[in-house]
Amino acid sequence: MTPLLPIADLEVFLSTRDSLHQVAEHVVAKARFVDDGRVELTAFANGFATPMLASARRVRVDGVDVVIDDASGSRRSALTTIADAAAFVGVEAGFPTELYAAASPLQPGVALRVDRGSADALAAWFGFSGEVLAQFATEIVDGDPSSLVLWPEHFDLAFFTSEGDESRRANYGASPGDAGHPEPYLYVGPFETVDEHEFWNATHFNGAVLPLSRLVGADAPFEIALQFLRSGHSHLKADGD
Repeated sequence: MTPLLPIADLEVFLSTRDSLHQVAEHVVAKARFVDDGRVELTAFANGFATPMLASARRVRVDGVDVVIDDASGSRRSALTTIADAAAFVGVEAGFPTELYAAASPLQPGVALRVDRGSADALAAWFGFSGEVLAQFATEIVDGDPSSLVLWPEHFDLAFFTSEGDESRRANYGASPGDAGHPEPYLYVGPFETVDEHEFWNATHFNGAVLPLSRLVGADAPFEIALQFLRSGHSHLKADGD
């Protein structure tokens, strides 16, 4: 199990998260789009990445560096600006807006604010939550869960279910935080409006959240996180019956 790391300074973490979101959209996802026309990413050791591409390379972020893995080995460059990262990767900076609008600003020459400790905390969050979500997906195979994807526009790691009854369908995922909830959190986001049960505690969307602060330092964070997802699924099954 990937150990969680506490956030030492929330403001520094938020700046780092926002900078890495820009890198995910405007550099890493762009590298995949140029290769195969898709933008889905994945959590990866100490960061996030494209899958291995048809061009026989992987583009990824490792902590505060952008990395290219190919047959010759691994090459890395410190994250300084979007323009520099894109040039290192060999793409024109900018999310492919022919698919849909980017969620983060494209500011090629603006210095990225990437703190190593915050980047490590974010990578640990994606690593931990990816393991939790993958385990949970094996428990609900009857719900036909989709593949686990790190979506660059949302900068979250998630899958959705395709159960026959629309009222049972939901997104299950892990966000690094957003304007409505700055702290990273696990979430259950039903496709349909939920009832007023206290489990559905999200205030900025239809669903439920479990914040990182409830997990860091807990005796059994993996089980707590897994039980949260199970509870969401159970509530939806009960509502759909």
